[in-house]
Amino acid sequence: MSLMVSIIPKERSINIDTNYLENQIPAPHNHLFGFESCRRTLWGNDVMSELGCKLIYSLKDGNIYAFDEGIEELRNELLTLLDNINLVKLRTGYGNDNDSIEFRVGNALEMIKVALKEKDKVGIAIW
Repeated sequence: MSLMVSIIPKERSINIDTNYLENQIPAPHNHLFGFESCRRTLWGNDVMSELGCKLIYSLKDGNIYAFDEGIEELRNELLTLLDNINLVKLRTGYGNDNDSIEFRVGNALEMIKVALKEKDKVGIAIW
């Protein structure tokens, strides 16, 4: 199984085509946010908590649903992670020979960029 990042409606009563929004994500980015095992071994690693990435760290125990200010909070956490990518790679053992963390984070940032244009109607889920 894989973790996915998606745009979701803020409320069930809101009529918005989230597929249309997600199709605005530029290639090569996509929905992938890592393997299910990454919940604990990467996103749930203590280094995320130490960096102040509370939402990302919470993936170890469940899904993330970010709305309103939470979308910006998630974006800021992802940028913090990128600013500290060498420490994250060192502490988690991920990405030492490739850019897999950066690509996954890039997927989420691209999805967030689109969601922010419609933030009164949508949010971000990482599940």
